[in-house]
Amino acid sequence: MENILLQDAIELYMEDLIVRRELPKTTIKTYRNTLRRFENFVAQRNVLYLQDVNYLEHALPYKLSLQEKNLSNCTVRAYIMSVRSLFTFAVQQKWVVDNPFAQIITKDGVQKKPNVITRQQLNLVLYQAKNATLYAIYLTGGDAGLRISEILDLEISHLDFENNVLYVNKGKGEKQRIIPMRPRLAKELKDYIEKDRPKFPDSPYVFLMPSGRQVRANYVNEDLKCISEKYFDVHLTTHMLRHSFATSCYRNGASLMVIRQLLGHKHVQTTERYLHVTNQEVRDAVDDLED
Repeated sequence: MENILLQDAIELYMEDLIVRRELPKTTIKTYRNTLRRFENFVAQRNVLYLQDVNYLEHALPYKLSLQEKNLSNCTVRAYIMSVRSLFTFAVQQKWVVDNPFAQIITKDGVQKKPNVITRQQLNLVLYQAKNATLYAIYLTGGDAGLRISEILDLEISHLDFENNVLYVNKGKGEKQRIIPMRPRLAKELKDYIEKDRPKFPDSPYVFLMPSGRQVRANYVNEDLKCISEKYFDVHLTTHMLRHSFATSCYRNGASLMVIRQLLGHKHVQTTERYLHVTNQEVRDAVDDLED
């Protein structure tokens, strides 16, 4: 097994995060800064090659050095998990045999809030929407899984009520995709355009403010924040509606490849991160196996 410089391994890992996993720029920046911190730590111990990093001399001392800085448990865990993921990637690439960070125990911080809501909770969100425009936006997110930018960029010409499909023409990466509309979504969007949409015939956009301006994302998220503070123990966001749509499709038997196409992802690995499966569902899957 040929040695690889730690610096080169980090760059190849960052390339994987950007190209294959399509992580956001802010997340990429966080990973890069965190891994640079670790690289500097081991460089002070004369480590140049990835293969020279081990548990006793580097992984454990790195964790202790973070704790000595009086960082929060959540921050220490985030730093450790970033480096652990680098070495997980290294094992997959067969650069190393073992992950030296696999044995590092980190304390969980505050319990992570769920990233999805149920269909019943979506109906509660719809019921509590401040107006018809927000109602239609939430329904489009929950029943079609569009990004908020895609929802707000929808034009009336993108809706085909004869075939009950909508066209996303301004998706991420300028990719067009076709999304089937459930009967509820098709009916509600048609009713909204005919009855409730502000009367500005020259505007192509589906969702308009009373002034005729295109609806902005912060307006939507402010209303969701009010709903979540009143009725939910989670911080509701428009992206949560997209995660919930994907998870509901998966639980109803849709394949990863189908969900990938619906969400407009380039790689199926990205789609996998949208699917939030409970421990009980994992247990049920195992229990349902035939003898």
